[in-house]
Amino acid sequence: MATFVPYKNYFYNQLHGMSSLVVATVGKEQSSPGFVHRPDVRAFYTLHFCIRGKGTLRTSNKTHTVVPGDLMLIYPNVKIYPKADRQDPWELCWVGFTGSDARLLTDAIGFTPLTPIMATEPRSKEKIEQLFMNIYESRGDLPAQIVAMTGKLYSCLAFLMGQTIRAFAKNPSFEYVESACEFIAANYGNKIRVDEIAQAVGVSRSSLYRAFMTNLSMSVQEYLTDYRVKASCNLLEKRELGLKEVAYRCGFANSLYYSQVFKRVMGFPPTEYRKHLSR
Repeated sequence: MATFVPYKNYFYNQLHGMSSLVVATVGKEQSSPGFVHRPDVRAFYTLHFCIRGKGTLRTSNKTHTVVPGDLMLIYPNVKIYPKADRQDPWELCWVGFTGSDARLLTDAIGFTPLTPIMATEPRSKEKIEQLFMNIYESRGDLPAQIVAMTGKLYSCLAFLMGQTIRAFAKNPSFEYVESACEFIAANYGNKIRVDEIAQAVGVSRSSLYRAFMTNLSMSVQEYLTDYRVKASCNLLEKRELGLKEVAYRCGFANSLYYSQVFKRVMGFPPTEYRKHLSR
């Protein structure tokens, strides 16, 4: 029986709320035989590539077999049960990412919640592994490193899209999402509500909610909140602005509420974000 030396090299980006597509985590791992990853629900998309070995991914509706050359996408807010094979445990590389563009891009590759496993061409194996590792090699919390990781992620996703040759599959309701996003971009600094956004788009609040969940896997309020927090990140870089002014310019009622929301989205308060920028 072959001897497997388990390892796990990974990076977790604490500033993963910054963009419409941003890397949250990236790494590479050799699992031990029969290793069962704890049942998990993740807050972001996680795309894995099976380098060698085997395993299974169990979701609420099906158990999927994963073999070398397979891509495995774990969707956010879905409970999953990954397990490495007992005789030939998998070695995986992965990248986790979040943002309003994530669902559109993974759909374009060909993934769906019911089909989270995709095979790739054997001749592309080394190329795909290298694309994942390019992201890992760009890792870091500095703004330049975050942008570099996102650029490498786009390159990886673009290559995978080329493998499947699928067009962007826009749901008919996507035009409502586009209009709402444009309205939010122009008015996020004001005290706008979801009802006002729906009225500006010309649909009911419930219809707009469904459109956002279908196309972006997040609610209108979640998108608005994320947009405001991301906009505030840019203002925080201008150190002459205090938290109160940053909060006001981004549509938050007060600096205390802003700090609470920022911490919920980013994982730490805005004061810590400024410390990261000064590293």
